Amino acid sequence: MSRGGKRLGAGRKPVPKELKKEPISIKLPRWLIEWMDTQEESRPKLIEEALRRQYNIFPAGESYDRE
Repeated sequence: MSRGGKRLGAGRKPVPKELKKEPISIKLPRWLIEWMDTQEESRPKLIEEALRRQYNIFPAGESYDRE
C-alpha cells in the first residue's frame, strides 16, 4: 500500500502563466469594502469581474458570455 510521496498524475495541475493570480495591495474606501463583504462572492472575484466588465478585458481566448 502506498503511503504518500510522488505519484504519476497526482496533485493540482499547473495554471497557465498568464492566468496565475498574484497578490497585490490596494486601498479602497471603507463603504466599498463593507459592501463587498455583504456579497456572496469574494472581494478578489468582485474586483476582477468589475474590471473585466468596465474595460472589456479578458485573457487570450476568452470572452464574456454571462449576463
